Amino acid sequence: MPGAFYQQVDEGRFESSPLTAGPWSPDSQHAGPPSALLARAMERFERAPGVRLSRVSVDVLGPVPVATLDIEVRTVRPGRSVELLEATASVSGRPALVARGWRMRSTPEDFPAHGDHSGPAVPDTPRERGAMMSFAHGEGYLSVVDFSFDSGGGDELGPAKAWGRSRIDLIDGESMTGWQHTVLVADSASGISLATDPLTRPAINCDLVVSLHREPEPGWVHLDSETVGGPGHGVLTDTLLSDDRGRIGRSVQNLYGRSLA
Repeated sequence: MPGAFYQQVDEGRFESSPLTAGPWSPDSQHAGPPSALLARAMERFERAPGVRLSRVSVDVLGPVPVATLDIEVRTVRPGRSVELLEATASVSGRPALVARGWRMRSTPEDFPAHGDHSGPAVPDTPRERGAMMSFAHGEGYLSVVDFSFDSGGGDELGPAKAWGRSRIDLIDGESMTGWQHTVLVADSASGISLATDPLTRPAINCDLVVSLHREPEPGWVHLDSETVGGPGHGVLTDTLLSDDRGRIGRSVQNLYGRSLA
């Protein structure tokens, strides 16, 4: 079994490993790894000192097959202080995910600190892997991404708080940045905070929006997640994100909910 989600085979081309497979099928990717791949592409595109990625929004255009991904990046709105980038992941010429990212100049060193930067207490004992969607395909993403729950659980309905981390690299031989790792884990927020029985009334996200006010650590990411929704309306997962140093930002996912009965 490969030791990473992807193997880079050429500039902008990545071979997907079976570990990218999501909970619903061994043939379709979890949206976390390809979303992180798009975040990586935007981080590396025409980099300049003193500029940081502040928001990444990913639209999932359909099931992403476990296949070769081609990544392209372009500038939508150029600027020396604020710029908007767009990255696309395609399979055999067909776009599968499209992401946009705001990249901004970092605040100066004398900019005042404000707001609540505190996060959840870091456990005194080692974080232990808990059950995570045991009814689902478990040989892909779920086999190499750990979730240690403070409250709730991967097989329970309702809000949940959990630490998550990937035990493998995004790309073989390359360590993930904090942004890449946060995006990869944050896409599981709707999975740790299930609102309905996924076997009879599934709700699957079609996007992921992550906004961070500071650079995250590449280690454990804390998800404080709640999925809300109702009849005749929609479903949304709202998540407060933290790392071992404290609060880093927030993510939101819009979900398509349906009844199979």
